[in-house]
Amino acid sequence: MSTSVKKKRNRRSSRKYPALEPEYNLKTRQDLIEADYIEQLSDAEKDWLNRFNEEYVNANFGHKGTKLQRTKKYRKDSYDRKNSRNRDIYTRVKAQGMLSQLDENLTINIEDTIINKIDRERNGEE
Repeated sequence: MSTSVKKKRNRRSSRKYPALEPEYNLKTRQDLIEADYIEQLSDAEKDWLNRFNEEYVNANFGHKGTKLQRTKKYRKDSYDRKNSRNRDIYTRVKAQGMLSQLDENLTINIEDTIINKIDRERNGEE
């Protein structure tokens, strides 16, 4: 006895080539998707590039069509890159829209560090 589970349709699944459109990908991946020449590609080329982005950028190997990265080595590389992006503080802060606050804090901390260093040098502490 088999039970069929209907997949929930979302905005991304309604697109033909979602991995080619930055707005249909996670914010942490949007910078990695170049889409300025997509109009010049044929459907076959768009399909190949979409599958490539799904595997290489998104580390999604459950897409329809032929898999491009067939070895464990290349799949592991895709998963490692995805995990690195997920751990990266800069990428996470940027995805949350808090980058300007982070830049302000970094600038203030760097200025304070330089001022403290100059003060120590003038006082002969170093």
